[in-house]
Amino acid sequence: MRIIKLLIGIFMLLIVSIAIGSYVFLKNFDLNKYKTLIEQIVYEQTGRKLIVKGEASLGISLIPTLIINDISFSNPTWAINPQMAEIGSLELKFSLLPLLKKQIIIDRAIVNNAQIYLETTSSGKNNWIFEQIKKTEPTVKKTGLINGLLIKTAHAEEVKTSTPEILDILTDIAAHEVSINNSRVYYISEQEEKISLQINNLTLSTEGINAPINIDWDIILNDINIVGQGTTGSLSGIFSISSPWPMNVDVEALNIKTSITANVYDILNKPRAEFSINLYNPAGNFNAPETTLIGSGNVDLEKISLNISSLDIVNNVVSGSLAADISGKVPYIAADLYSKYINLEIFNPAKPTAFILPEIVSSAQASELIPDEKIPYDLLQKINGNFHFNIDKLVINDDFSFNDVQLTAFLDQGVLKITPLQMRFGKGLVNVNAVVKASNQSLTLKIDTQDLLLQQLHQEFQIKGKNDFGVIQGGKTQVYADIQGQGSTYRSLINSLSGQILAAVEDTEIQSGTLSFLSGSIIKQVLDLLKIDTTKSKKVDLKCAVVRGDINNGHINFPKGIALDSDRLSIVSGGTINMHNDEIKLSLNAYGSGATDINIMQTLSSLIEIKGTLQNPKVVLDKSGALKTIAGLAAGPAYAGADMFFDRDPAPCNTALKGTIWQDHFPAASMVRGAAYDTYKGASDVVTNSVDAAGDAAKAISNTARQLIKNLLK
Repeated sequence: MRIIKLLIGIFMLLIVSIAIGSYVFLKNFDLNKYKTLIEQIVYEQTGRKLIVKGEASLGISLIPTLIINDISFSNPTWAINPQMAEIGSLELKFSLLPLLKKQIIIDRAIVNNAQIYLETTSSGKNNWIFEQIKKTEPTVKKTGLINGLLIKTAHAEEVKTSTPEILDILTDIAAHEVSINNSRVYYISEQEEKISLQINNLTLSTEGINAPINIDWDIILNDINIVGQGTTGSLSGIFSISSPWPMNVDVEALNIKTSITANVYDILNKPRAEFSINLYNPAGNFNAPETTLIGSGNVDLEKISLNISSLDIVNNVVSGSLAADISGKVPYIAADLYSKYINLEIFNPAKPTAFILPEIVSSAQASELIPDEKIPYDLLQKINGNFHFNIDKLVINDDFSFNDVQLTAFLDQGVLKITPLQMRFGKGLVNVNAVVKASNQSLTLKIDTQDLLLQQLHQEFQIKGKNDFGVIQGGKTQVYADIQGQGSTYRSLINSLSGQILAAVEDTEIQSGTLSFLSGSIIKQVLDLLKIDTTKSKKVDLKCAVVRGDINNGHINFPKGIALDSDRLSIVSGGTINMHNDEIKLSLNAYGSGATDINIMQTLSSLIEIKGTLQNPKVVLDKSGALKTIAGLAAGPAYAGADMFFDRDPAPCNTALKGTIWQDHFPAASMVRGAAYDTYKGASDVVTNSVDAAGDAAKAISNTARQLIKNLLK
């Protein structure tokens, strides 16, 4: 036990002796005597002035610490700032044991409150490239300053003769650990915006200048906090032109975690790197779903390229390539991307993994479906480029999907051209061409289709049950749009639109039935008002259906532009939609196939209007006028219905398309009108020549009238 106590006592005595000896040595060592010599060496090696304004002092602690205040390092004469670096204080912490041999080994260097300015000119000059004025080896050997008396590292390693001479000095003065705290770095370029880097903490540690560097940081780059850690190549490797300088780091910024492995070349002259990246964004961050990016590429001061192995957004996987040229004033980006499957329901806020988009309706007002927010035209002027994106299947929701989507777009000096966006939809082809110009804040949009099938446009047009509404056969559909607009906000753009939209459906056999997907819609309201029962399954031969809208400064005019013609029912509608206040004003005329239906339906339909707004459309009826008309019908049905029958347009689809590029798409009225008149005349003769037939007809109309009056008075 005494021996153990004795050994402990001796050990403690040695520690105290070393500490006291180290303190005495440093206390009597005056670094201020060497200021001029240090400044001379730095100038000869870099061509810059190092000025130590403050005095060097000894910090009282168990670890000997030398504190140097107020240091500056000059810039070249062409730079904007006179100083490249200004350091508030530099703390040097030394190893104890080497001090007994009068060797100073820096274990740790701490830089506090530094300001560093990195500058680049338009001609490519960089202020971090130094010009050696004179070799310092004779000066160093004469004074013995570096090789023994002042500073000597514990693990100085042999440096190859091909490396810069500055490494001979770094071998002697490089610390094992460097920590930078509460400092700022500014990057100033004549061609780019100023970049600000705030260093909360940056720590680098190594066993020597040829050993790997461990790095740990907490920085703020242009208001973005970035933390990370990893391992890089050696300090000496920074000076190599041909050999790779490896880097393996993990970075976290904006809650996005990224792992980067890279080989960097020619760091001090024209740095370039080959890298691989693995990025992860957790669900909900940026209101976005879980996202993973795996890729590899190359980067230098002018260009970056990225090969995307997998960009996975909730099982929507994209691959391809991206390239950016940042050498010019406006970056140029080229993208060629591919996906087998994209489901846009990830943008549906009802989905737990979806993007959460902001509400586009903030208050009840005109055009509330369209936000009065500025369109970011300025983004079109920030980059140029060309973009290609191919998607095998693009799903909008459970009912809508597109196949073979191909997007080709070009962006040049604020002009975005989509030429074209092409996709398979409804077994047909859709072509979209668009031009957006930032200079005059304008949009031009053209859409045309080929061989669409109505039953393929929406799941509800497909018959799945015997009482379902749907298309039996036919269903050929075409859509055309040519519109232009100009405005600084989404709402003002919509309010300025002019052009034309057309849609047409050709001969189609339809099974009438339950219209579940139209519940509460305008169509269902009209059918209910006309007492047309759609729940019963019947076959309807649709001759044609047309929608034609002429757009002028945000007003959509339908000059008898909505038409449907079938063997059981014909409907013609005309009027306007005002996009400035969303107001709807549409009249509607409906015609049945029989004499009774003609009289009752046409009379009532002449009193039907669709009013309200796009958000809240209503089908309304003038009840007082309807009561008088129904009473007249009950008194004299044949006479009352005759004039109204001749008001019926026998070719409503042709009429709707007059003056358009499709004006000959459906046959005109010539022969159709005569056949319709003969049909009516035959029915009229039956009523005139047969008392029983006339009585039955009058009775049917009277019963219908009473039922309609009863419904109107409810």
